Amino acid sequence: MELVSSSDQIATNLHIFDGYRQSANEFHSAYYKERLRLGKIFVYGVLDGRFMFAPSRFAGYANCTAEKHQAFPRKNGSITTPAIAKHLGSAIEDTKAEKAYLALCQQIGVTPSEKDRTYWPIKLKADFSPDIILGGEAGYPDEVETFVEGATKRVIVNAYERSGKARSACLTHHGYSCTVCRFNFAAKFGEAGKGFMHVHHLTPISSNSKAREVDPINELRPVCPNCHAMLHKSDPPFSIEELQELIQATESMHEEPKP
Repeated sequence: MELVSSSDQIATNLHIFDGYRQSANEFHSAYYKERLRLGKIFVYGVLDGRFMFAPSRFAGYANCTAEKHQAFPRKNGSITTPAIAKHLGSAIEDTKAEKAYLALCQQIGVTPSEKDRTYWPIKLKADFSPDIILGGEAGYPDEVETFVEGATKRVIVNAYERSGKARSACLTHHGYSCTVCRFNFAAKFGEAGKGFMHVHHLTPISSNSKAREVDPINELRPVCPNCHAMLHKSDPPFSIEELQELIQATESMHEEPKP
């Protein structure tokens, strides 16, 4: 995971973390309570009179999500603290923030850890609207909701027009091997697998409310269905590099020691 490189990225992370507070996703809401309870250094902002907090180990990684934070175990506050301080200065003891933090913990029913806490204040813009979807689930992108009616399962999806020409141009340029894991359907299944591969938008198409021309070379990548689902398990999605890092870390854990 890359470290934040701007105060706007820190503000976006603060909005994302705060969004988990009342999320219907049980993992997100439980994650919010536990991270809030254990935090020692927080970024905080006030919007419409309401205090918002995010622990440094969440706020300090670019495009962070609960799923990414859980997936990468080697997170370290000694790394994120200087990254945040580069943009917000030194964290300080803040009586007003501490009082609001303790009130929030009481409100959501958690007991904060017995630590001396410090805070970074960040100014939030009233019209700041980061690209936050919130609610990433295992599955394919664009799936919103499912309903079961008798024996029929109806899937409701966001309808975004996808360009077949853009998909074809992407695969012609990048090939038919998964960008993440290098799986190739033709190599595995022969003729039946030829020409089959998902295409992943590096920037989710749901974040674009208006129709626009897609650059198939720079904005699309071939990915297998398994990796495509895993990319979208986080919302915003994992990057291709982050998923590759997870695969490498998992494989190294299961390697047999050399004699």
